[in-house]
Amino acid sequence: MSVKIIVPATSANIGPGFDSLGLAVTSYLTVMVVEENIDDWYVDHNLGEKIPHDEENLIVKTALELVPNLQPLAIKVESDIPLTRGLGSSSSAIVAGLMLANHFGNLNLSKQELVQRATEIEGHPDNVAPAILGDFVVATYLDGEIMYEKISFPDVSLLAYIPDYWLATKKSRGVLPANLDFKDA
Repeated sequence: MSVKIIVPATSANIGPGFDSLGLAVTSYLTVMVVEENIDDWYVDHNLGEKIPHDEENLIVKTALELVPNLQPLAIKVESDIPLTRGLGSSSSAIVAGLMLANHFGNLNLSKQELVQRATEIEGHPDNVAPAILGDFVVATYLDGEIMYEKISFPDVSLLAYIPDYWLATKKSRGVLPANLDFKDA
């Protein structure tokens, strides 16, 4: 059986929607299962030396978080989503891992459950929700519960500035103030 998982890139924190507004865009992470029933996980990719080829890969780590005893697979990963450049590359990997676990773990999770689990892992729904649902999503995560609304977005062209350096989301968030004065907001 051939399994192929395709997850879109996303743009989030749109306008005033910090951690709540996200849009699926037309760049993709594709995961293809190339071999089953093997002894160790193997991730074939050309995404650079910083991305692991084994169970330390974010896709595999996410799958194993959901189904710890998941039988190892050999997967091929292709992506035209720039890594750590603000287009949801880590979110797409998390979503791909959840979909891999959902399929091979025979979990039959609904989209609502996938968005819930992805948000628990990522910490906020702005990128993972549109990566799962597509289109434009308004979402919130309060008291451990995800609520979202998928909204049809007009067919537009987007222009994204992609910096020539890596910047991890955690590091970029670290420069944000914890609170803003009302006059500054």
